[in-house]
Amino acid sequence: MLPTAPPERSEQRKPVLALNETRKTLLASRLRMVFSRSEKRSVRTLTIHPGDGVWLESCKEIDTTGMSAPLDLLFLDADHRVVAKVAHIQPGTASPKIGIARGVLELPAGTITSTQTEIGDRILIEPIGADRAAS
Repeated sequence: MLPTAPPERSEQRKPVLALNETRKTLLASRLRMVFSRSEKRSVRTLTIHPGDGVWLESCKEIDTTGMSAPLDLLFLDADHRVVAKVAHIQPGTASPKIGIARGVLELPAGTITSTQTEIGDRILIEPIGADRAAS
């Protein structure tokens, strides 16, 4: 089975899920897709609630200046495998830079632990109702 790429920009308005395919756990049921630098600046002030998440495309590190609560971060490679994880990063701090990351999944603090997500797990990011038979 080929890796599932993030939804195309035309699909951004559809609800998007983040699933840990390896562990069969739901990471986020309301995932916001961010592709541009200006969009990245606008999500800094978001509060991420349980079930929420933000996918930051083409991102290798996170600065949490302006955030109001701790986050969990999953750094994914081109095949959407977890290559690094940071649990409970506090507001006002910066994550390590992960050179091989192709994007970062921002999740509510505690998500990594509650879903038992580990390095090497494969993450699916797809619109709700997407036809997975084609993959």
